[in-house]
Amino acid sequence: MLNNFNFDFDEDKKKKKKQNNNFNNIMNLNNSENRNNENNNYQINNFCSLIGEKLKIWFNSLTFIVKLIVVISIILWVLDFITIDYITFCLANIPYYTIGYFQIWRLITGNLMTTGFFNLLFAIIFWFSDGIIVEKQEGSTKYFIYFLIHSTIIQITYVSLYLFFVGISQRPNYIYSSGLWSYIICEITINCLVSPDTKIYLLCIPYPIKAKFFPIIILFILFIFGSFELVIFVGVGYGFLYGLFLKKYLIISDNIISKFENTIFSGVLNWRGFIKMSEKSNNSKQQPFIGNFLQNNPNDSDSVSDDSESNNFQNKLKKFTPFMGKGITLGTDKGYK
Repeated sequence: MLNNFNFDFDEDKKKKKKQNNNFNNIMNLNNSENRNNENNNYQINNFCSLIGEKLKIWFNSLTFIVKLIVVISIILWVLDFITIDYITFCLANIPYYTIGYFQIWRLITGNLMTTGFFNLLFAIIFWFSDGIIVEKQEGSTKYFIYFLIHSTIIQITYVSLYLFFVGISQRPNYIYSSGLWSYIICEITINCLVSPDTKIYLLCIPYPIKAKFFPIIILFILFIFGSFELVIFVGVGYGFLYGLFLKKYLIISDNIISKFENTIFSGVLNWRGFIKMSEKSNNSKQQPFIGNFLQNNPNDSDSVSDDSESNNFQNKLKKFTPFMGKGITLGTDKGYK
């Protein structure tokens, strides 16, 4: 009877051992996958935290008015994206509504309403460093006032030209002006006219050009690539008009700045990045925009004249405060000498 039974216990042990080994292998694979996922998640979290820290440092480095303009522009763009261009319709400078329905707030909000993500991104990247320099030299209050003055005049000029060439018809025309670029190009033009004959070198142009021709070159490049807009032309034109003529008249005294700081801006004087009139920098070595491109080429045959021209340029910068014209006496109310 016993011969009919199989007492091969070793085979049972081998089967159990094999099953245990397979189970252990599966568990090890799962553990290794979990470790890999944890490592990947850790790396992703580290990368996100690093980006967050960099953005936080960058944001805290902005001066108050530059930060305010950047935040408002980003918020309006996000709202416009969510509402599918409704914010643009309400805030952009559409001449038909600005004049026909007397919606004059569009003259102010037009420059803050930037359409298109990359348009906003490049505007912020291109402008914020120079804006910080100007705000530190001028103070937050004065820089804010001049931002409003320049941007509003640009938008009024745009509407005036639109009415002159097109007019207000019975049917609404939704051609509009929006974005920071018109103000940015105006600021560049004003800074180029600090010393208009100073030679600057650009990466895309192997030959030096005079600073006063640079805004025109920008318009030409935009025209070639099909990005030319009337409001950009207005920004350059107003920059020339201000740099050559209007700066003698658009002057804000230190008494007015003090009154604004003690009333309208009294609640934000101690906020991070706010530059009071008493704290503004008198360092003229950091010249917005022009300082980023100004170079001396020792290989030029007229290197002597370039050196003297550069010295004259530096002397002019010592007496120059951006957006205020030459000869400003800081700390007084006399304005121009």
